[in-house]
Amino acid sequence: MIIGELIGTYLMLGLGLVSSVFINYNLYSKPQSRFLTGAYWGLSIFIASMFSTLFFGTANFNPIFSFAQAVNHQISWLTMLGEFVTQIFGAWLASATVQKMWSKYLNTMPVNLNFFATVPRQLHKWFYNFSWEAIGTFSIVVNAQIMDDIQITWWVKTIWSSILITAVITTVSPITGAALNPTRDFIPRLFFTKTYDKKMAQWEYSLIPIAGPIVGGILGLIVANLI
Repeated sequence: MIIGELIGTYLMLGLGLVSSVFINYNLYSKPQSRFLTGAYWGLSIFIASMFSTLFFGTANFNPIFSFAQAVNHQISWLTMLGEFVTQIFGAWLASATVQKMWSKYLNTMPVNLNFFATVPRQLHKWFYNFSWEAIGTFSIVVNAQIMDDIQITWWVKTIWSSILITAVITTVSPITGAALNPTRDFIPRLFFTKTYDKKMAQWEYSLIPIAGPIVGGILGLIVANLI
């Protein structure tokens, strides 16, 4: 299970980081297409989820999901901590891999945080950005918990959840960059800081893509349990 989380997180971020923004820049320089960003990340999550579930029986690449499953006794607290560690390690490894893979192109372009971490459309609208991060995470956590209780084939659940996540990312991405996952933003932001420029890492904003998903995830867990 733990190995599945590591490989899945690595695949998801390896496919999504840098690649999605770089391809978007080349196809839609002004303005960029939020639909392409949403579709690309949705496809990245779908591929990682299918691979991880097929071979390891699990697809938790988000610490919010791991926490929700631990609260509902679907996994142990020790397993949750193990998933946290592997999600962090997988995110760092993916960041390093894509930086190496795209270095030829990145070195010819201005240093851009958006290649790694999320960058909101309006940096100083903290509550607005927080709300959208919370709403987006709320939606996918409620879906994930409901899917656990529905007796249908795993691949049908994976396809449906990937479609929903794609829709959520497509909606939230042009507003906040759509983290919806503390690890997805914090670890690549830390990697960017260590590799490129700390002053451009926007650490003053970084609390939002951490707090928003946590609050949205807790509310989603409460609502899903009530349902």
